[in-house]
Amino acid sequence: MNPQPITSATDSDGEPAATRRPIERYVPLAAWAATVLVLLFITLKIVAYGYLPGGDLRRHVAKAFTDKPYTEIVVMRPSYTVDHSPGWEWLLKTLHQHAGWERDALVSFSIVSLMLCFFFAPLPWLRRPEAWLLALLTVFLARPSLLGNRLTQGRPLILTEAVLVALLFAWARPNSDRPSRLKIILSCAGIALSVWMHGAWYLWAVPLAAFFLAGAWRSGLWLTACCGVGTFVGAALSGHPFGLLTTALYNVVSIFYQEHPPQWMLVGELAPDRGDVGMVVALALIFLASRLPGRKTASATSRVWLKPVVILMALCWVLGFKVDRFWADWGIPAALVWMTLHFQSFLEEFQASAAVKRLTAVALIAAPLYLAATNDTDRRYTTNLTQPFLSAEDPALQGWFPDHNGIFYSVQMDLFYDTFYANPKGDWRYILGFEPALMPDEDLKIMRRIVWNQEAFEAYQPWVQKMRPEDRLAIYSNSRPNLPQLEWLDAAQDIWIGRPPRTEPK
Repeated sequence: MNPQPITSATDSDGEPAATRRPIERYVPLAAWAATVLVLLFITLKIVAYGYLPGGDLRRHVAKAFTDKPYTEIVVMRPSYTVDHSPGWEWLLKTLHQHAGWERDALVSFSIVSLMLCFFFAPLPWLRRPEAWLLALLTVFLARPSLLGNRLTQGRPLILTEAVLVALLFAWARPNSDRPSRLKIILSCAGIALSVWMHGAWYLWAVPLAAFFLAGAWRSGLWLTACCGVGTFVGAALSGHPFGLLTTALYNVVSIFYQEHPPQWMLVGELAPDRGDVGMVVALALIFLASRLPGRKTASATSRVWLKPVVILMALCWVLGFKVDRFWADWGIPAALVWMTLHFQSFLEEFQASAAVKRLTAVALIAAPLYLAATNDTDRRYTTNLTQPFLSAEDPALQGWFPDHNGIFYSVQMDLFYDTFYANPKGDWRYILGFEPALMPDEDLKIMRRIVWNQEAFEAYQPWVQKMRPEDRLAIYSNSRPNLPQLEWLDAAQDIWIGRPPRTEPK
């Protein structure tokens, strides 16, 4: 993708390397080493807590221990035909089967590898890597949830965000020349990897729209061609190209155009955003600073403002009022790219060629970034250490898990994520898995009605009446559920399991 060389006859400060004192020649190398090491140590420190993110990471890891498709794990609509992230789950299964990695190793690999993909994505294009560190620090302070809800989750969407960052650096700069063959090949490969690993191919329409809205027609057309080729290749790698493409698109259509649930019932990333005022203020301050009188690089900064990356930020911020993932998954990475370009300009101008200034700046950026990213505020990395898991091997729970071909009923997706993670080879199915819209129509209506009534016990009656002897019902409650048709066990902290009576009531 035409990365800029790190060293040349003229060093990163714009001064001929031959005129520098011997020790000063190693300052750029020291800055690069500090950048790489602090990003690496952040990921290692987080997994050292024993951190186990909730949500999709748990199902991806559990899937490595079973050969069953999701249609045999979760009760789903007939329209779901292909697993959503085939490439990522293939990779985890391969590491388990051929490298012998167990759950803890797969969890650590998921967190570290995906975070490093994102952290290292922009580095080939930077002259001052510490500018990327400063951009990360700014976003971590303005939007702390970026760590807890996104980058540390071990989900393959982080790989898609890393590809987006790389593509923005490679394509957003004005260039009237035909892109190099290497740039085209790497762009196609990155998008193919994203589609195969993550599956949400349709979301690439958002950055493409930003390029065209910014008037970057040549780059937009070439990038559209790369997206088309990459999507085809990524879908083909799954072995079921048509099924992968249609299943991903159907999920979106079923949520927003068929069911129309209230916004407060949607999962977090599909719910609306509030506008992220902290990020907007940070971006505004950076832009105002770039316009201060006397800035030597004001004209260069102005050109940065006109690039497609800014259109992408604005577009995703507006779309975020409808669906948060537009801003969180596409707008925030674009904002990081924009910040990095500005910070690089600032650092090159104000540090000039003073080696001491640069090393001091690197230290003053890297130290708070590491501490801000790794501190365990509100137990964000250690809550899971005291979390109870339901295990079918627990003698106290014998007979309380669904029998062969039974169904585990619940309105909490956490029951699926946590129980499937602890029991990947269970021979039952879950009525609710990783997306409510995939449930059969009748059960989806019952689930929505239960949630609408704030999980009142009476709302569970339709499920209780249809339960078979092999089925079970799990309710998260601090008291025994008032459903006398079932026998109940306090299986774990605030988790009650109900089953049909095994003997006639007296």
